[in-house]
Amino acid sequence: MGFYRKLAGYLDRKVTVLVIPQTDLKPLRWQCTTAFFLFCFALWSSLTVWAGFIVSRHVDYWITKADNAVMMAKLNHIAQEMRRSQQVLAMAEDTDRQMRQLLNLAHRDDDLTGVGGPTAADRANLMITLNRASGLREADWHKQIQDIREESYKRLASFQEIAWYLSNQRSLFNATPGMWPTDGRITSPFGYRFNPIREYDGETGEFHSGIDIANRPDTLIYATADGTVRYAGWSHGYGNVIVIDHGYGMSTLYGHTSKALVKSGDHVRRGQVIAYMGTTGRSTGAHVHYEVWRNGKPVNPLIFLKVHSGDELLSDGGSPFQASGK
Repeated sequence: MGFYRKLAGYLDRKVTVLVIPQTDLKPLRWQCTTAFFLFCFALWSSLTVWAGFIVSRHVDYWITKADNAVMMAKLNHIAQEMRRSQQVLAMAEDTDRQMRQLLNLAHRDDDLTGVGGPTAADRANLMITLNRASGLREADWHKQIQDIREESYKRLASFQEIAWYLSNQRSLFNATPGMWPTDGRITSPFGYRFNPIREYDGETGEFHSGIDIANRPDTLIYATADGTVRYAGWSHGYGNVIVIDHGYGMSTLYGHTSKALVKSGDHVRRGQVIAYMGTTGRSTGAHVHYEVWRNGKPVNPLIFLKVHSGDELLSDGGSPFQASGK
């Protein structure tokens, strides 16, 4: 009981607060009990703590709001970049479709029968959707990004297929005999003919598996397409002969040469000089016997060549066709 009495007596003591201004005003004096002073101090401290808490909450709110504004700016930038990416992909798709139409290639798409396209209103709605970046869920962003990635892979695969097709067509073109093997005149065409050597023996008919082009001895002979020399040497009837494998089932033969400038295994280019014209083997004069084989069977070389009409016939009754290897 003594402690409580002492405490009550302490709280009942008077406390004087004196405020002395630095001006001519009178000093302010305020007197209260110790208990009331402590109550005011506790109230002031509580108000200060509460005000600090409220201020800190508002500061966090403004910081969060500023962060959201920055995030919104970033999302709008991402939306613009996605829109540009979609526009670029649309241009790539149009280019891909045009290239396939020019090359007569089927359109590479998963749904081969699907047709259609967005209207101007659809594009406007898309722009509105992209501009409302805050309304998009994270799953929507992932979905759009995944769609762009998949479309990019499709366009890349399509362009790779087009590049492979063009490369293959170029190789096929280079492997197709598309030029004359030499300069001169066609003296014997492809097909059945009278045998110029055996007609005196009563054997007048034979199948001529190539064309004969005559000119002066040692006239240059050219490879008519890219390829690899399969054989360069002597063969009965053909004399000095060169056989070139061009790939894709195509081969060419050059017979009756006086001298070969290539050997077996050499890789040759279209227009490369490979031999000189001669009269080796079964021949009546300087010429080259030229054959084109497709899948191992001889075909008419004129299918692959341009023939120019000549003004004069050869004295031996040859064909009025003129060949030019240049």
